[in-house]
Amino acid sequence: MEDLEFLSKVDVLQGLSVSEIVKLRGCCQAGQGQQDQRLCVEGREAREFFLLVEGRVELRYELPRGESSSDQALSVVKPGGSWGWSAMVPPHHYTLSGYCTSPACRFIRLRRDDLWDMFDQNHHIGYVFMRNLAGIIGQRFHAVQDELARRQGFDQVHRW
Repeated sequence: MEDLEFLSKVDVLQGLSVSEIVKLRGCCQAGQGQQDQRLCVEGREAREFFLLVEGRVELRYELPRGESSSDQALSVVKPGGSWGWSAMVPPHHYTLSGYCTSPACRFIRLRRDDLWDMFDQNHHIGYVFMRNLAGIIGQRFHAVQDELARRQGFDQVHRW
């Protein structure tokens, strides 16, 4: 699986010791995607949390007809970043869809049930993971606020 150096740099794993990362590595499953592939779907049950190894993923809201473009992107995940926090927080439904927007994406899947089992056995890993996750959710919330303010300003300037 992924090397320890990469995992130690992932946003949600910051602050874990090498031995803790080794334990967590057992929960990792490799995944990959191609340009414009939807990797998780807004509104569906969130069973997996993702760590981006290579490529670029846009987190987008879906329009009623299912059409999607970068215009609906509210956040971008780059290597070392994560997405799918809804897997870890009730009601466990993805709040946005994740799309691979580079020619290819490589990522790591972590199943929610495997993580909860790991956290039950290793409380410090669970604490650090969830503390970091709370910070990521807060950053995403502020990014959404900024994007909404930008769009509202655009609408006012153009009198929509």
